[in-house]
Parts: sequence; structure tokens; C-alpha cells
Amino acid sequence: MRLLARSALAGTAATLLALATGTSAHADGLDRTVWAGADWNVTPHADSGGKAHIQTYGEIFTITDLAKDGHSTIGIISIGGESNTYYYWNRGGVDSTRTLNLDIKEGTPITIKACIGDWKGNPDTPAAGIIWEKCSGWAQTDA
Repeated sequence: MRLLARSALAGTAATLLALATGTSAHADGLDRTVWAGADWNVTPHADSGGKAHIQTYGEIFTITDLAKDGHSTIGIISIGGESNTYYYWNRGGVDSTRTLNLDIKEGTPITIKACIGDWKGNPDTPAAGIIWEKCSGWAQTDA
């Protein structure tokens, strides 16, 4: 009986050790949502401006405009580092969502941000027109 109890404890300890060492040191691979504020005097939250969401399984990135405020919503995503940052504009107006099916290698670090802005229409400067003080913070995860 003692041998059985020791074996069970050893097995539990080994499982816990494997779980503890098998987690990502970078992030947890969970979906993330960030919100951009529509009102100059409001801290960004779920019912203002717009939002960006990354679904890590399948790498689906959505940018949704939540407010009839005359601004576009921008989803910014960095894939694997700051040098691979992309700006996706949703110019469809309130209640519209832009959906992108990305192809990102599993385990790659991802950070996302949501912003409000005024589209300038220049593909060479995709950040032109972003109202930076109305952006969310960065949210980090893994593909």
C-alpha cells in the first residue's frame, strides 16, 4: 500500500513539474481583446470606440468599430517582434468588423493594440491619421 501511495505521489509531482516547465516563458497562447476609447475624456473600455481581437487558434484577427464617432478603428499587430508590425484599418463604420485570417507559426509571440483614427489613404504610411492618445495598451500572447 505504501508503495502504491509513493508511486501516486511521484506521478503527481512529475505531472506538476512537466506542466510548470512546459509553459511558455513569453505568454500563454490565449485569445486577447483590446479596446480603444472614443471619447477624449474616457479611459478606453469595452463600450467605447473600437476593439481588436486575436483568436490564437487559427490566427483570426478582427477589428470592430463600436461607436458612431466619425473615426475608423485600427487593429495593430506585431508578429514576432516590433519589425513585423502591421496596421489594419476598419473603415466600414459603426458595428462593422474587419476579419483577417493570418498565417502565423505556432508559438510565435504576438502583441496587439486597438486605436481610433482618421484614414489618410496613404499605403506608404499606414499609421498616418492614428489618434495615438485614444489607443489601448498592448496585449501579448502566442500564436
